Amino acid sequence: MKEVTERDRRITFLQARREENDAGEEEVTGWEVLFYRWAAYEPVSDGERLRAAAVEQRSDARFRVLWSGPMVQITGAHRLRFEGADWQITGLKQRGFKGEIEITAWKIPEVS
Repeated sequence: MKEVTERDRRITFLQARREENDAGEEEVTGWEVLFYRWAAYEPVSDGERLRAAAVEQRSDARFRVLWSGPMVQITGAHRLRFEGADWQITGLKQRGFKGEIEITAWKIPEVS
């Protein structure tokens, strides 16, 4: 696998905007910007997807960003925006002590 180190893509981290509905339950009503970061982007290959037994037709990718204080709040409940599309975060992995964070995500299909 080719090592990607150049952080030349801008990504936006998003958090859910929640509001109470008529039944008194919280629901997600949209997504708001938390912060931006420069990231390296690497699409997951078909071979990797097959080895992971992923059968769904979707776009998976890895994004690598430098560790920073705001990054500690990011979880799978957040999303990221890249090249106009929203991506669901499915994994976070620290690479080195406070070095780089690898984010695995899949592209959320556009609703027509």
